[in-house]
Amino acid sequence: MKSSIKFLFMALFFVAILTACKEKTPEPMPDITQAILIDYSNNISMHTYTELALASDQLHADIVKFSLSPTKVGLEKCQSDWKSTRAIWEQSEASLFGPVSTNSIDPRIDTWPIDFNRLDSILKSSAVFNQMYIEQLEESLKGFHPIEYLLFGRGTSKQFSKFDNRQLEYLVALSENLKTLTASLKSDWDVNAGNFYTIFSSAGNGSTLYTTKRAAFEEIANAMVGICDEVANGKIGEVFTTLDSNKEESPFAKNSLTDFTNNINGVLYAYQSKNKIADGNGLEDFVRQHNLSLDGAIKQKHGSAIAALNNISMPFGEAIHLQPIQVQNAIDAINALKNEMETNLLPLIQLHIKS
Repeated sequence: MKSSIKFLFMALFFVAILTACKEKTPEPMPDITQAILIDYSNNISMHTYTELALASDQLHADIVKFSLSPTKVGLEKCQSDWKSTRAIWEQSEASLFGPVSTNSIDPRIDTWPIDFNRLDSILKSSAVFNQMYIEQLEESLKGFHPIEYLLFGRGTSKQFSKFDNRQLEYLVALSENLKTLTASLKSDWDVNAGNFYTIFSSAGNGSTLYTTKRAAFEEIANAMVGICDEVANGKIGEVFTTLDSNKEESPFAKNSLTDFTNNINGVLYAYQSKNKIADGNGLEDFVRQHNLSLDGAIKQKHGSAIAALNNISMPFGEAIHLQPIQVQNAIDAINALKNEMETNLLPLIQLHIKS
């Protein structure tokens, strides 16, 4: 009898526990959407454009110094500056929205290919190379690539002794224009100076442009999708399909593959709201809340895209002829990353962020 009563009490105890477990409501996941927009604004946009402005300023300063006294060491410093500045810019292309787009800064500093015939005629002219003159030029005659062409040369390595006064004057003016435009980007995103930081980070909370957080999240995701599409099907695909090296980006510095890699690494940094010194709340954390396997898929496909680019073992202009399989693999891998975000990331945002 005592044993039966003991068993009954134990049974009732477990029933009570099970009932309590069933009735317990799971705690809602914390809303990190506002934190993601703030950390993205700080760690990606403001940080990157600050770095870009500083690097552009250094490039201009060293070009001015080189123009006053051309030396081999001075030219090498300018070439190194160009590559450093270029790396920051290419990573930022995973976030081509806001002032960089609405103020047409992207085409004003990164249009290619350049117009060689027009450039040569400009260098032979008597025009005064000042900011007003540079601003009115066609986009293919200013920005990164004319600077690259003058610093590195076409076909052979540029020698410091081969610069004439007009080339040096044009270089100084071009680099000053680049410095001015990148400084404006920094100002636009600076929390203490510009207003786009506030417009973006306050999405869904008083923003005049992004009336919902979802719109801002879609902006981030679409920018990442967009650069993947541009790299796979434009920067690589168009050149590879036509076998036309004249369409190659950054051919004079043989920097094209580095450009592409920085573009795709910029996607991961944007996804994580991460830079070299800070790792904040990012899309990554939102995705992990709602679909852990999707987070893994995005990172896996990003890793595959970088690995495919690294498998191209010669300059891109040569690889399109001599390593067609590796080039096609890179196109496919980057498109797979693009499709993962387009097919699964964007719908996840639209499903879980309503306002």
